Amino acid sequence: MRIIPREVAKRKPITWSREIRNLQKRLKLTPLQKEVLIGTLLGDGCLVENVYGKNYRLKIEHAAKERKYVWWKLKVFEEWTLSLPKFQKKTNSWRFRTISHPVFTRFHQLFYRNGKKILPKKIDKFLRSPVTLAVWFMDDGALGPNRQGVTLNTQNFTREEDERLRKYLTKIFHLETSLHKDKRSWRIYIFPRSVPQFTRLVEKIILPEFKYKLSFR
Repeated sequence: MRIIPREVAKRKPITWSREIRNLQKRLKLTPLQKEVLIGTLLGDGCLVENVYGKNYRLKIEHAAKERKYVWWKLKVFEEWTLSLPKFQKKTNSWRFRTISHPVFTRFHQLFYRNGKKILPKKIDKFLRSPVTLAVWFMDDGALGPNRQGVTLNTQNFTREEDERLRKYLTKIFHLETSLHKDKRSWRIYIFPRSVPQFTRLVEKIILPEFKYKLSFR
């Protein structure tokens, strides 16, 4: 799923018109897009409302050094976008947004409450694919303490939500985990003994730029 920027640049510009409305009507998330979306929402991605406050769109933004990752996600959601990623000088990052769509509004209802990201009650229905796990790791994963194990930075979730995530990481992916305190929050730690299993799940999916996160001792 590599992307060459000029491939995207060849697309004809689209303006808001009947063509856009027709585009919104015919678009449906593919299984891959859904898997990447879930991993992104567990990680750094967010859903923002459109100017009319009617529907939501997916916003992807990563640090400048992760530019290729932004283009990779653009390739995944290519038909959902109208423009190329733009560099944000203020935050030294690259960003793009999809069109607004009812499907993103439905996911906003699942992943947000009172403007704050939450963990859906039935997250086990979505947390099924190694693709989702790999995207979540690329977004918010890191080597564990002393370069052993894997850390998933889940500080934005509550401890109860983190415990549910731990439960399904064990049940679905057979990964042994614990919670590590990070100031007033918690994050998930995958034990070194589960690293071989974790690596088997994600190593063929993650981009070369993130292989350093698998450089265990």
